[in-house]
Amino acid sequence: MSASETVRPVAGSQDPALLADVAAFLYHEAELLDALRLEEWLELYAEDAVYWIPQGPDADPRVDVQLLLDDRTRLRERVLRLSSGFAYSQDPASRTIHLIGNVRIAGDGEVEPPALDVRSVQQVTEVRRGRQLQYVGHFRHVLSPSGDGGWTIRRKEVRLANSDLPLGNVTFLI
Repeated sequence: MSASETVRPVAGSQDPALLADVAAFLYHEAELLDALRLEEWLELYAEDAVYWIPQGPDADPRVDVQLLLDDRTRLRERVLRLSSGFAYSQDPASRTIHLIGNVRIAGDGEVEPPALDVRSVQQVTEVRRGRQLQYVGHFRHVLSPSGDGGWTIRRKEVRLANSDLPLGNVTFLI
Protein backbone atom coordinates (compact mmCIF):
# COMPACT_ATOMS: atom_id res chain seq x y z
CA MET A 1 0.00 0.00 0.00
CA SER A 2 1.40 3.37 -0.90
CA ALA A 3 1.24 6.30 1.49
CA SER A 4 -1.32 7.98 -0.76
CA GLU A 5 -3.85 5.12 -0.47
CA THR A 6 -6.61 5.40 2.07
CA VAL A 7 -7.24 2.57 4.50
CA ARG A 8 -10.97 2.09 5.06
CA PRO A 9 -12.05 0.14 8.14
CA VAL A 10 -14.13 -3.02 7.65
CA ALA A 11 -17.26 -3.84 9.59
CA GLY A 12 -16.26 -5.03 13.02
CA SER A 13 -12.74 -3.62 12.81
CA GLN A 14 -13.73 -0.82 15.15
CA ASP A 15 -14.37 -3.42 17.84
CA PRO A 16 -11.88 -2.40 20.53
CA ALA A 17 -11.49 -5.98 21.76
CA LEU A 18 -10.60 -7.26 18.27
CA LEU A 19 -8.16 -4.41 17.67
CA ALA A 20 -6.54 -4.97 21.08
CA ASP A 21 -6.23 -8.71 20.36
CA VAL A 22 -4.60 -8.09 16.99
CA ALA A 23 -2.23 -5.49 18.47
CA ALA A 24 -1.28 -7.91 21.26
CA PHE A 25 -0.44 -10.51 18.61
CA LEU A 26 1.87 -8.04 16.81
CA TYR A 27 3.53 -7.18 20.13
CA HIS A 28 4.05 -10.88 20.80
CA GLU A 29 5.67 -11.40 17.39
CA ALA A 30 8.01 -8.45 18.05
CA GLU A 31 8.87 -9.76 21.51
CA LEU A 32 9.85 -13.15 20.06
CA LEU A 33 12.09 -11.47 17.48
CA ASP A 34 13.72 -9.17 20.03
CA ALA A 35 14.41 -12.15 22.34
CA LEU A 36 15.78 -14.23 19.41
CA ARG A 37 13.16 -16.91 20.11
CA LEU A 38 13.14 -17.69 16.41
CA GLU A 39 11.67 -21.20 16.54
CA GLU A 40 8.65 -19.84 18.44
CA TRP A 41 8.46 -16.92 16.02
CA LEU A 42 8.38 -19.29 13.05
CA GLU A 43 5.44 -21.15 14.58
CA LEU A 44 3.35 -18.00 14.13
CA TYR A 45 3.50 -18.47 10.33
CA ALA A 46 1.09 -20.56 8.24
CA GLU A 47 2.46 -23.30 5.99
CA ASP A 48 1.62 -21.17 2.92
CA ALA A 49 2.96 -17.93 4.42
CA VAL A 50 4.87 -15.30 2.45
CA TYR A 51 7.24 -12.74 4.01
CA TRP A 52 8.07 -9.87 1.64
CA ILE A 53 10.36 -6.85 2.01
CA PRO A 54 10.39 -5.00 -1.32
CA GLN A 55 13.26 -2.83 -2.43
CA GLY A 56 11.71 0.50 -3.25
CA PRO A 57 8.20 1.85 -2.84
CA ASP A 58 6.72 0.49 -6.08
CA ALA A 59 8.52 -2.87 -6.28
CA ASP A 60 6.84 -5.76 -8.07
CA PRO A 61 7.98 -9.18 -6.74
CA ARG A 62 7.57 -10.73 -10.20
CA VAL A 63 10.17 -8.51 -11.89
CA ASP A 64 12.12 -6.48 -9.32
CA VAL A 65 14.92 -7.39 -6.93
CA GLN A 66 13.62 -7.78 -3.39
CA LEU A 67 15.31 -7.38 -0.01
CA LEU A 68 13.48 -10.52 1.07
CA LEU A 69 10.81 -12.71 -0.50
CA ASP A 70 10.50 -15.91 1.51
CA ASP A 71 7.94 -18.65 1.78
CA ARG A 72 7.76 -20.68 5.00
CA THR A 73 10.43 -23.13 3.79
CA ARG A 74 12.89 -20.27 3.24
CA LEU A 75 11.93 -18.74 6.60
CA ARG A 76 12.68 -22.10 8.23
CA GLU A 77 16.09 -22.22 6.52
CA ARG A 78 16.79 -18.65 7.68
CA VAL A 79 15.87 -19.55 11.28
CA LEU A 80 18.05 -22.68 11.16
CA ARG A 81 21.01 -20.72 9.82
CA LEU A 82 20.63 -17.91 12.37
CA SER A 83 20.30 -20.46 15.19
CA SER A 84 23.22 -22.65 14.05
CA GLY A 85 26.11 -20.41 15.02
CA PHE A 86 27.29 -20.45 11.39
CA ALA A 87 25.58 -17.25 10.27
CA TYR A 88 28.79 -15.23 10.16
CA SER A 89 26.91 -12.14 9.04
CA GLN A 90 25.23 -12.25 12.46
CA ASP A 91 28.31 -12.89 14.60
CA PRO A 92 27.73 -11.26 17.00
CA ALA A 93 23.95 -11.34 16.74
CA SER A 94 22.03 -8.11 16.31
CA ARG A 95 20.08 -6.87 19.28
CA THR A 96 16.77 -5.40 18.22
CA ILE A 97 13.87 -3.49 19.68
CA HIS A 98 10.60 -3.29 17.75
CA LEU A 99 8.31 -0.32 18.42
CA ILE A 100 4.79 -0.74 17.02
CA GLY A 101 2.15 1.93 16.50
CA ASN A 102 -0.88 2.93 14.45
CA VAL A 103 -2.29 -0.61 14.45
CA ARG A 104 -5.47 -0.79 12.41
CA ILE A 105 -7.56 -3.27 10.47
CA ALA A 106 -7.86 -2.30 6.80
CA GLY A 107 -10.95 -2.77 4.72
CA ASP A 108 -9.83 -2.38 1.13
CA GLY A 109 -11.33 -5.70 0.06
CA GLU A 110 -7.99 -7.42 -0.66
CA VAL A 111 -8.45 -10.08 2.02
CA GLU A 112 -11.38 -12.48 2.31
CA PRO A 113 -12.88 -13.00 5.78
CA PRO A 114 -12.27 -14.53 8.23
CA ALA A 115 -8.70 -13.32 7.53
CA LEU A 116 -7.81 -9.82 8.67
CA ASP A 117 -5.68 -7.27 6.84
CA VAL A 118 -3.73 -5.59 9.64
CA ARG A 119 -1.62 -2.49 9.05
CA SER A 120 0.85 -0.88 11.41
CA VAL A 121 3.85 1.39 11.50
CA GLN A 122 6.96 -0.05 13.09
CA GLN A 123 10.41 1.14 14.01
CA VAL A 124 13.14 -1.43 14.44
CA THR A 125 16.30 -0.38 16.24
CA GLU A 126 19.29 -2.64 15.64
CA VAL A 127 22.41 -2.52 17.80
CA ARG A 128 25.42 -4.44 16.57
CA ARG A 129 29.19 -3.96 16.69
CA GLY A 130 28.99 -0.59 18.39
CA ARG A 131 26.50 0.85 15.89
CA GLN A 132 22.84 1.67 16.21
CA LEU A 133 20.69 1.64 13.08
CA GLN A 134 17.04 2.55 12.58
CA TYR A 135 14.57 0.95 10.20
CA VAL A 136 11.05 2.31 9.94
CA GLY A 137 8.22 1.39 7.68
CA HIS A 138 4.65 0.42 6.98
CA PHE A 139 3.94 -3.18 7.95
CA ARG A 140 1.08 -5.33 6.68
CA HIS A 141 0.11 -8.64 8.24
CA VAL A 142 -2.60 -10.88 6.81
CA LEU A 143 -3.81 -12.89 9.78
CA SER A 144 -6.06 -15.94 9.85
CA PRO A 145 -7.71 -17.33 12.96
CA SER A 146 -5.78 -20.30 14.35
CA GLY A 147 -7.32 -23.37 15.91
CA ASP A 148 -6.29 -22.28 19.42
CA GLY A 149 -8.20 -19.00 19.35
CA GLY A 150 -5.18 -16.96 18.30
CA TRP A 151 -3.81 -15.84 14.95
CA THR A 152 -1.58 -17.24 12.21
CA ILE A 153 0.43 -15.05 9.83
CA ARG A 154 -0.34 -15.80 6.19
CA ARG A 155 1.51 -12.80 4.78
CA LYS A 156 3.88 -10.22 6.15
CA GLU A 157 4.89 -7.26 4.05
CA VAL A 158 7.40 -4.68 5.24
CA ARG A 159 7.71 -1.46 3.24
CA LEU A 160 10.74 0.24 4.70
CA ALA A 161 10.95 4.00 4.27
CA ASN A 162 14.64 3.65 3.37
CA SER A 163 14.44 0.43 1.30
CA ASP A 164 15.80 2.14 -1.80
CA LEU A 165 18.94 3.34 0.04
CA PRO A 166 22.04 1.28 0.85
CA LEU A 167 21.07 -0.71 3.94
CA GLY A 168 24.17 -2.73 4.74
CA ASN A 169 23.79 -6.07 6.52
CA VAL A 170 20.11 -6.76 7.19
CA THR A 171 20.45 -10.50 7.74
CA PHE A 172 18.53 -10.29 11.01
CA LEU A 173 14.80 -10.75 10.72
CA ILE A 174 12.89 -7.49 10.65
